[in-house]
This record gives sequence, structure tokens and C-alpha cells, in this order.
Amino acid sequence: MNTLAEIISTIAIVAIVILFLNPTGLTMPESTLSMLILGLIVAFLAFAALIWKEKSADEREQLHVFQSGRISFLIGTSILVIAIVSQVFTHEVDPWLVIALSVMVLSKLLTRVYSRFKM
Repeated sequence: MNTLAEIISTIAIVAIVILFLNPTGLTMPESTLSMLILGLIVAFLAFAALIWKEKSADEREQLHVFQSGRISFLIGTSILVIAIVSQVFTHEVDPWLVIALSVMVLSKLLTRVYSRFKM
């Protein structure tokens, strides 16, 4: 497990998406925006590669990996549900929130069904 690389890629992803929120209220030039988009893609690909290559040394470490995945999934879906519910009250539901939640839940279900029939 390459913890330092995971920390760096996570910080990069969070920092870039916070910059996309434009906390300073300044407009960004197209070149800066393009570089941030490229940086986000590279940071996400690095993070995904680290997660994909993750190997457990023993059963205890494997349990930690499973628990972190389960907690991450539940937190991610909870945030999406909260966002959808809050937008329902304003009558402006963002389709991307619905798509993201649907894809997450369906991929979880399909993976469980596939693994059950595969074994």
C-alpha cells in the first residue's frame, strides 16, 4: 500500500475540485481551467490506479480495505441522497446527481449478483 501517493493524489483531487467551486469569486482564464481539468484527470487516474493495484498482506489488512470501501460507498451515496432531497425542495434536481447515485447503486448490485453466480 502506497499511503503517501494515495494522500498526495487525494489532496490534489480535493484541492482542484474546491478550485472549481471558485471560492475567491474570480473568473479563471480558459488556459487555467484547462490545466485544472487535466490535473484533475491525472490525479484521479493516479488515485484509481493505486486503489486498483491495492494488495492485502493478511486477513486483517484485507478487512480494513473492505471496510474502507464499504464506508466510502455509504458516505458517497448518503451525500448524493441528501443533495437530491435538498434539490427536490427547490424543484431543481440536477440530473447528474440522479445518474451518479443510480450508477453507484446499480454497479454495487450487479457486482454482488455477478460474484454470487461466479462462485
